[in-house]
Amino acid sequence: MTSAVNLATANAVGPEISWKGSRSRLKALTRLDDEEIESLRLPSPIFPHKCISVALAHTVTQDVYRHHRPLKLGICAMEDKVCSKSNQEIFRRLEADSHVEVVLFGDKMLLGKPVQEWPACDFLIAFYSDGFPLDKAISYTRLRSPVCYNDLLMQKLLFDRRLCNRVLNHVGVRTLKRLEVNRDGGPRASSRELVQHVYNRPPAVSLSEDENTLIVDGRTLHKPFVEKPVSAEDHNIYIYFPRTAQTGGGRRLFRKVGNKCSEYDPNLVVPRCITEKHTTRSYVYEPLLSADNGEDVKAYAVGPQYCYAVTRKSPAITGTVRRDLSGKEIRQATGVSKFEAEAASKISAAFGQSVCGFDIVRDQGKSYVIDVNGWTSVKHQPEFYGQCAQVLRQMLASRRPN
Repeated sequence: MTSAVNLATANAVGPEISWKGSRSRLKALTRLDDEEIESLRLPSPIFPHKCISVALAHTVTQDVYRHHRPLKLGICAMEDKVCSKSNQEIFRRLEADSHVEVVLFGDKMLLGKPVQEWPACDFLIAFYSDGFPLDKAISYTRLRSPVCYNDLLMQKLLFDRRLCNRVLNHVGVRTLKRLEVNRDGGPRASSRELVQHVYNRPPAVSLSEDENTLIVDGRTLHKPFVEKPVSAEDHNIYIYFPRTAQTGGGRRLFRKVGNKCSEYDPNLVVPRCITEKHTTRSYVYEPLLSADNGEDVKAYAVGPQYCYAVTRKSPAITGTVRRDLSGKEIRQATGVSKFEAEAASKISAAFGQSVCGFDIVRDQGKSYVIDVNGWTSVKHQPEFYGQCAQVLRQMLASRRPN
């Protein structure tokens, strides 16, 4: 398969994929009975949904536009993200279509004006980053009822890795075995009190005598393992290696600083869930896999039809970012397996995100989804920009208001 896989190929037989189904997406949130699950359901903003036909992956019907005014597409996000080179590549291609008028909201509008003064749009691309007023944007969608490319309520769910993992498991996407140390009342859904009732017992957490095994409520996980804060906005992820005569310690991962993305610490032995025992900080623990070729896979779903993927050197290996002569991080387009293509389709539909990045680790012929990121910029990949804009344009055509 090519690096840009059309998901219609993987799903050539079967029903069209609908953006409906928030109930099925969210039934996996907590260990609750049916009545409690129903009370926790997070409704999506009210707007007309339409199925996306597999045929749209191949052709655009210009007849849809005939005799209609240009469609207004609102871009509702922080300016630093909207103006990034990769996002500009996509939005510029959309605006090149004479049937689409792109309207940028801007920080001044988002932060300083009431939603009643935000411009009315037929379609809306909105995604979270630092400083973005998500609750305000949700209020806007309820007021104006645009067709949303990205379900804003479901973006709240992306903040908590525990909830993401439950949704992934529920829709059949392969994830890693993991342990959770919950001291914050557990995952947050629309009824925090109910979820806290389920998770209100503090976990029993300990480390084995040889300091090589984490024990949480009787369940065990052996080093090497990865420790992730439950907040998906916290990128301070630690790796703990088994203590032997030759090795031990751990590696601290962080957002890139220059050419550095992690550092080894020989004294990183005891997990934070133990050193921070009397706090409310919570963590997810997963086994560390030996990634094939020492590479991570960054994948990008665009609707249920299209997936693009690149590889990069895993930050867990050396902690150094590989760059080319122009200073750009080296990322290579990679083929996508049938499982990865199907996972992309399920993730896009389950989380209600028309553009959604997610991370994969390939290990001995199997692929595991380890994180879901929401709208993510794809750097220096012209092939992706063109295909992404084309699919988004096709979605506009298929959902055009009457």
